[in-house]
Amino acid sequence: MQDHTIEFAEARRHDSLQERLERAFIRGRLSRRAFIRAVTAAGLSTTGLQVLADELEAIRANQTERAAKLQSSYDYIVVGTGSAGCALAGRLAQRTEASILLIEAGDWDVAPSVMNPGVWFTNLGTERDWKDVAIATPFTNNRPIPEHMGKVVGGGSSINATIWARPFKSDLDHWAEVSGDSAWGYESGLAIYRRLEDWQGTPSARYRGKGGPVWCQPAHDPHPLAPAMLAGCRSLGLPVLDDLNGAREERGNGFALMNQIIKNGQRNSMARAYLYPVLARENVTLLVNAHVDRLTFSGQRVTGVQLNRGGTVAQVEARTEVVLSAGGVNTPKLLMLSGIGDEKQLRAHGIKAVMHAPEVGRNFQDHLLHGGCLWEPKEAMPHRNSAAEASGFWTSNSAATSPDVNLVQIELPYASEVVAKDYAPPPTSWALCAGLVAPKSRGTVSLRSAKPDDRPVVDAQFLSHPDDVKALAAGIELAREIGNSGPMRDFVKREVVPAKSLKGKEMEAFIRNGATTYFHASGTCRMGKDSQAVVDAKLRVNGVQGLRIADSSIMPRIASVATMATCVLIGERMADILLPPT
Repeated sequence: MQDHTIEFAEARRHDSLQERLERAFIRGRLSRRAFIRAVTAAGLSTTGLQVLADELEAIRANQTERAAKLQSSYDYIVVGTGSAGCALAGRLAQRTEASILLIEAGDWDVAPSVMNPGVWFTNLGTERDWKDVAIATPFTNNRPIPEHMGKVVGGGSSINATIWARPFKSDLDHWAEVSGDSAWGYESGLAIYRRLEDWQGTPSARYRGKGGPVWCQPAHDPHPLAPAMLAGCRSLGLPVLDDLNGAREERGNGFALMNQIIKNGQRNSMARAYLYPVLARENVTLLVNAHVDRLTFSGQRVTGVQLNRGGTVAQVEARTEVVLSAGGVNTPKLLMLSGIGDEKQLRAHGIKAVMHAPEVGRNFQDHLLHGGCLWEPKEAMPHRNSAAEASGFWTSNSAATSPDVNLVQIELPYASEVVAKDYAPPPTSWALCAGLVAPKSRGTVSLRSAKPDDRPVVDAQFLSHPDDVKALAAGIELAREIGNSGPMRDFVKREVVPAKSLKGKEMEAFIRNGATTYFHASGTCRMGKDSQAVVDAKLRVNGVQGLRIADSSIMPRIASVATMATCVLIGERMADILLPPT
C-alpha cells in the first residue's frame, strides 16, 4: 500500500493519546473519574464513553488481581487470543466453571487504530504486529513479502480488515473428507454459524443467525463506488447477490457488498465478541505481554507451558489440556521449540525431539492479493468503513470445485512497492484487486534458531505453482473489465495501472511484482486421518497427550475466503469437542 504519511500520522497522533489513557485506566493507573475527565478534556471521542469506562473498570479489577496472583496450574491453558482463541475461550468460560488461563504475547486491544475500522492498516508494522516477512524467492521477483499477524488481544480480528466471509461448502466438505469426521462438514458448520452470528442484514432461516456474539452487517452506507462495481459486474453477466455469505457458499461465484464486523462505527473484534463478556468472571485469567517460550512435558504428555513475563520465567501447569491458538506461524514455531517437529531439523538447532513430526511447519498457505489495478477518479473520494466494501468470488478454471479468484474493491491506491514505483498512481486513486484464494503453491515455516525470541523463517514459495500465475492473470483481466465497464465511468478519469492489456512475460512480471498477501497464514499443522497429519479430527496433536491446536494452522487446505470467520468456526468446534453441547 502506498505511503499516506500525512493522513496516517495525524491518526496516530490522536491514537497515541487515547491509547495511553485507556491503557493507564485498564492497568489501574487512572481512576474511572480521572479517565473520563482526561478523555473529555483532550477533545477525543466520548461516544459510549460511560459504557466503555464501566467495561474497562470491571475487566481491570478482575484481570489485574488475577494476573498478579498467577496460579501454578489451571484446568485449561489457551495460548493466543486470535479469532479462534477468543471463540474457544469465550465458549469454554460460558459453559464450565473450570479455570482458564489465556496467554497473549501482545497488549490490550485498546488502541483507537484497532477500534476505528477506517484506519486498520495503520496497525501494520507496529507493536501490534509480529512483523514476519516471507523470504524473497525468484517466484516473486526476489521480493520479500510481509506477513502481518496480530500481536494484540483479538489477533488478526483486531488489526486486519473487518471482513466476515464464511467458507465455501466445498472447503468444509473437503475438511470432513480428509479428517474422516462429518462434523467438519458444511451442514455442521452452518449450524454453528447460525448460533454464533448476530446478523444485521436480510434474515435467512437457513443461512444466517441472530442473537449470537458476532455482530456482522452488510457494509453500512457504502461509498457509491461499491454499488457501481456491482452494477459493473451485472453488466458483464456476473452474478450479483443480496448477501456475500449464505447462498454463495453453496453456489460458488457471486458478488455483493461485504459483510463486516463494524458495530456503531467501531470494530467489533472477536475479543469484543467473545472475551470481553467473560473477562470479569472469576474462572478466567488473561495474561497480556506474556510470551510462551515452550511447552513442558512429562514423558509424552504435555503438562503446561513455560512463559516469560518481562524477563521473569515461570512454568504453569494445565490440569486438563493445553490448546495452541497462536496462528499459522507461531503455533508450528512453538511446537518445534518444544521438540515436536522434524527430528533432523530439530537436532540441527540442538533441540531434542520429543515427537518426530515432519509435517510440522510444512503445507504453508496464504491468499495472495495483487496490488493492483488502479484508476484515477474524477474527484477525491474519502473512503468509508474499512476502505473495502464490495467484493466477489469467481472461478477462473472450469475444473475447479470452488472459486479460485476473489476480487476486492479498495477505496485507496493499493499497490505493491514495485507497482507504486513503476506507475506512480495519484494518491486519490482507487483499486480493484485480484486475489488468489485457492493457491496450489505450498511453503514452509522453520526455526531460525532455538532462541524463543528469534522469529522463524517463512519460506512461502508464493507463485511457485504455474496455475497460481494463470489464475491471477485471469483475475486481473476480469478486474480491468469491471473497472472499465459503463457503470463505473462516473468514478474514472483514467485507468492508471496497468492501463493496457498485458500478455505473456509482461503479464507474468506484473503479477510477480504486484504480489502481496491478505495475511492469512495457514496449513502448517494440518488436520487429517493419515499418519503424517499433525492433528486428528479432534484437533489432538498426534503422538503426544494433553495438547490440541485450534487455529488456522490446522487447515488441510486453506478456506477460499478471508480466514477470520473460518478461525472462529475452528474455535467453536474446539469448544464443542472439549465440552460437547447438551
